[in-house]
Amino acid sequence: MEHKTLNIRRESSELADFEYLFKVHYDALCTFAFDFVGRRELAEEIVQETFLKIWERFSELQIEVSEKAYLYKAVQNNCLNCLKQDKIRQRYGSELLQQIESRTSLMNLSMHTPVEKLEHNEMIGMVEKAIRRLPPQCQDIFRLSRFEQLSYPEISRQMGISINTVKTQMTRALKKLRDDLLPVLKPKE
Repeated sequence: MEHKTLNIRRESSELADFEYLFKVHYDALCTFAFDFVGRRELAEEIVQETFLKIWERFSELQIEVSEKAYLYKAVQNNCLNCLKQDKIRQRYGSELLQQIESRTSLMNLSMHTPVEKLEHNEMIGMVEKAIRRLPPQCQDIFRLSRFEQLSYPEISRQMGISINTVKTQMTRALKKLRDDLLPVLKPKE
């Protein structure tokens, strides 16, 4: 097993060393990441972001194990972080939508009086206002995901942005909507 310490100054040789690491390991790391996340585009993004983080601190980076082992461990950690973030986003996002949907359907079932119909319309209006308060890109991504049922890769392609941007914007949208709407959704005591 090759053990090597990299402690390179920012010189032209540094770029060559980094390019070498990238060219030698990129394809295999993408395959490795794919085994974790199951989506080719996401695997490529994770590997690219891993290399970007490495490049940002390349001049002070010291690898005490083999370069290959270091890269694989870094990609593995980034894959696991991505999966954990996805799980959290899905849980909170679906919880918020379930609350909105169940509250709305309960109101639909029990709307017998004009007051109940007014409350229902008011609720729908508050949800729509909360969505309109999101930044434009965030709002578009939320609508494409939740109302048009597009996947993150489909939104990414349609809008010409990275999948990670889609995920980040959805996280922001769900947090903002949760903050704005949860007080409204709580049952009145």
